[in-house]
This record gives sequence, C-alpha cells and structure tokens, in this order.
Amino acid sequence: MDRARILVDFNALGEDYLIPISKIDSVIDSDGNAVVLSDGIEIYLYEDDYDVFDRQDNLIAEGIIVRNTSINSIVKWYCQLNDFGVRHESDDPSFFFPELTENEKRSIIYGKLEEWVSLIGIKQNNIVKGAIESFIEVLRKIDNSKQ
Repeated sequence: MDRARILVDFNALGEDYLIPISKIDSVIDSDGNAVVLSDGIEIYLYEDDYDVFDRQDNLIAEGIIVRNTSINSIVKWYCQLNDFGVRHESDDPSFFFPELTENEKRSIIYGKLEEWVSLIGIKQNNIVKGAIESFIEVLRKIDNSKQ
C-alpha cells in the first residue's frame, strides 16, 4: 500500500458515501499504529481484494471522519468518502506516481477516458462513446464548480 490505511468493509457503504469506521474513539491502521478518531480528520481506508490472477489489488478510498449524531446506531464514527470513491489500488494514478497532485490525477483519469472514447469511436459504437463523453463533461463541470 502507498500509506497506512484503516481496514473497512466497503459492503457497508451507506447513503451519502458514509462508511462505518468504529464504535470507539480509536482504530488500528495497517502499520499497527493507533489512530485517534475525531471530527474532520482525513483518513485512508482499504479492504483486502485480489484481481482475476489472484494478485493482491486492495480496494482503497479516502475521506473525512464524521461523528454519528443518531441515537439509533451502534457506530460512533463514520468516514465521508471523497469524490474519488472506492477503487482498486491499481486504478489509482498514485499507485504508479505517488507524487502526483489531485489535479494531475484528474488529468490522467480524463486522459484515459478520452482514450477509451477514441477507441470506441474506431469500433463505431456511438451509444457507448456518447455516454463516456457525457460522463467526462459532467466530471469537468463538477471540478470547475469546486474551484
């Protein structure tokens, strides 16, 4: 892994991209360190996973810790995932280039999507090509609205 991460079960991912983290105020990360949880801290998550060739390719995500305010839950701390969501380590540009900024990662992702569009265009599948082009446009609008 690129850094110490907290083990979670992404199958428990709920509404608003909230993932349960803990019933208590601390957890142990993948390096064996105690992480004290509090509102607003950024954390890194993972779940063990393997590719089709049985090579480890963990699911990863990042987000911000939020305290559960509901009285009907046994979970005290959640993580609000960021815009990158859950992905495999090998899908993340930082897997190969850990020094990249968030904007550089986005550029690589957009480049890959545009490459797929051109490949699909060669095969004359205009419905899929149009869907991917629309998806790229939505991602760009989201990025522009955050700046």
